[in-house]
Amino acid sequence: MYAHGDQQTNRYNISIRVLAIMKQLSPTSAHSLLRTLLTVVLLAMLVTSPASAARLFKWTDDDGKVHYGDKIPPKYAKQERKVLNDQGVAVKTLEAAKTPEQLAEEARLAEQRREQERIEADKAAHDRMLLATFTTEDDMVMTRDGKIAAIDGMLRVTRGRIENIEETLAELTRTAAEMERAGKPIPGSLHERIQTARTQSARYHDYIAAKRHEQEALRQQFETDIRRFRELKAAQVAGPKQ
Repeated sequence: MYAHGDQQTNRYNISIRVLAIMKQLSPTSAHSLLRTLLTVVLLAMLVTSPASAARLFKWTDDDGKVHYGDKIPPKYAKQERKVLNDQGVAVKTLEAAKTPEQLAEEARLAEQRREQERIEADKAAHDRMLLATFTTEDDMVMTRDGKIAAIDGMLRVTRGRIENIEETLAELTRTAAEMERAGKPIPGSLHERIQTARTQSARYHDYIAAKRHEQEALRQQFETDIRRFRELKAAQVAGPKQ
């Protein structure tokens, strides 16, 4: 804390000495000394201005008692405290250090905001794509039907391959059964061909299931896009909101 009484006494003594010295000088010398003193005083005021002066703090201890001082005990340095000006008025509040739980919650909310912003940005980009790609709903329907028809074509080709594989597999299985009935050993190559045919057939069936799922996803996506396209076109016709 400041020792105001000692500072005032020192200033008074200095002032008396300066006046005594000035009385002994010529007017010109006294004027020059006065200008020098003014410069020194101005510099001292800048150095000891409120911005650079020691700060006064206000804090509350564990018992609820309020304390004032230019230094906060380490025990209370992380809790909420106030900075006071020369008149004792609070000019700033320093928040208490946040707990790990508070920091974790802030991080969670920040990540939630970023995710929401990403979703909104993706939605806006998708809206721009719809308006730039399609002119009417009929365009969207034609595009949807074209994509579904293309998948239908791939499915027809795949089903044809499955039929060929099933025929081959049936023939191979029949051959193996005849050899077994005849008491002949079944060659390893025949076993391998049968297993290969079964694997190919299963893979093609999985492919068909995946493509049917893709078709259904296309239908649902276009249904959603068509509804959104109607909304965007209606908003264009209505114009910007007043």
